[in-house]
Amino acid sequence: MNQTLQRLQKQLAAFTVAQRVIGVLLLVGVVIAGLAFFRWASAPTYAPLFSNLAGSDASAIVDKLDGDGVKYKLADGGSTVLVPNDVVYTERVKLSGAGLPASSEGGYSLLDQQGVTASQFQQQVTYQRALEGELAKTVQAIDGVSTAVVHLAIPAKDVFLDEQSKPSASVLVGMKPGVQLNDQQVQSVVHLVASSIEGMSPEDVTVVDGKGNLLSTKGGPGSVGVGGTSRDQMTADYESRQASQLQSVLDKIVGPGRAVAQVNATLQFDTIDTTTERVYTDPQAKPLATTTTKETYSGGGGAASGVLGTDNIAVPSGSSGTGKYDKTTTTTNNAESKVTEKKSATPGSVVRQSVSVVVDTKATGVDLTKLESAISTAAGIDTTRGDTLNVTSLPFDTSTAKTAAAELKKAEAAQQKAQLIGWAKQALIILGIAVLLLLIWMSRRKKRGAVSAEELVRLDLMEQREAALALPGQRRAIDGAEQVPALEAAGGAAPVTPQRRKDDVLALVERQPDEVAELLRGWLADRRS
Repeated sequence: MNQTLQRLQKQLAAFTVAQRVIGVLLLVGVVIAGLAFFRWASAPTYAPLFSNLAGSDASAIVDKLDGDGVKYKLADGGSTVLVPNDVVYTERVKLSGAGLPASSEGGYSLLDQQGVTASQFQQQVTYQRALEGELAKTVQAIDGVSTAVVHLAIPAKDVFLDEQSKPSASVLVGMKPGVQLNDQQVQSVVHLVASSIEGMSPEDVTVVDGKGNLLSTKGGPGSVGVGGTSRDQMTADYESRQASQLQSVLDKIVGPGRAVAQVNATLQFDTIDTTTERVYTDPQAKPLATTTTKETYSGGGGAASGVLGTDNIAVPSGSSGTGKYDKTTTTTNNAESKVTEKKSATPGSVVRQSVSVVVDTKATGVDLTKLESAISTAAGIDTTRGDTLNVTSLPFDTSTAKTAAAELKKAEAAQQKAQLIGWAKQALIILGIAVLLLLIWMSRRKKRGAVSAEELVRLDLMEQREAALALPGQRRAIDGAEQVPALEAAGGAAPVTPQRRKDDVLALVERQPDEVAELLRGWLADRRS
């Protein structure tokens, strides 16, 4: 153990001040990171206890948790209460037993709170509130909906009225952050509410989101498009989609930027129901029944007679004759076939559209006739409904595009220049720091080399003195001497003077400064230990 500590002390003593400071900072950082990780690992995991709470319910639940000594957190603006994961179900049962949250109780549970003395009006209002609560819960079950409020307008039935007013409904939906109802979900809400109330049609349901956007309106999709899209927006979307498709075709035929397409469309937003009945008879089919009636009359005629009145009127003369009457009637009953067709025009269908295509005169090798035929097929031009198509060739003004391209090149060049300048600044800063560090290191090296040389000479002389003292009969002579005696080399070599030894040591320091400095650090560490 002591050897380990001594070795550690030697290693620490061999470090420079900067290395020691960095080591201490790293040690402190590791300790802080360990404490943070331990705190994070030991912290409890929170789970939602209740969500979408009213303000009164959240306040009551928080007071109850404070009384029980349970830690909690609030989220979603205070509408969600989070508690540690291991006490979620226990606290939920306790709070439910205490009647919390109270605001969530609704729907048909309101009917259980009616007394025997409730009037018919109170019963009707409570029943309507129960329907609204149940519908709100059902709408809230849709993915992405956080809150929902349903208001119903159900007219009272009157036996003395021939026509009853239709019920209507309005739905306010609050969405979760980053979520929006799509068209299909809006229609699902509309039909869900309409199907739940007797006599209500989907056109009588209005859906609005929390931001005030109208998603579906009373009057059906003829007034506002599905999902709250207006007529102008739907028309613009169709025209943009058609123009984009035609532009893609033109770019492949004449090249990018050589032609442009514009679409103007008229859409049908009214719901039109058409019923057609056709009756026809097969001439080759046998008749169901044939009836023939024949009448024949014959007999003598009466003689001519006078005219009533005075005698001065001349009376024609004539003789009586025979008469004959024949009549034949034939009735044939044939089998008839009846065909009934019912058609409903979907809102958003195209009534007519006009397409205009302009080709640049610089686009060579383009047959406008063939191009018109291709565009007509791609756009679905129907001349029977009044669609028109016009393809013409005109010169394009490219000055704006050239100016924009030149400006873009200038901007790119300026950006590259600024980027190079930034890189040069960073390189200069790094180079300056490197030069500064190099100068500091060289100055410290020179200072350390000089000090190390002097220390090396002193230590070497001390070692020679101690070695001489260890020889028998030399202690007194060395004590009285002013300098260390010369040591005789083996084999009768010339004596080595202290000045020569000092010069040799200095030469060694000049040749190998790093190794000498490392040797001195080791000697100093050994002496301190």
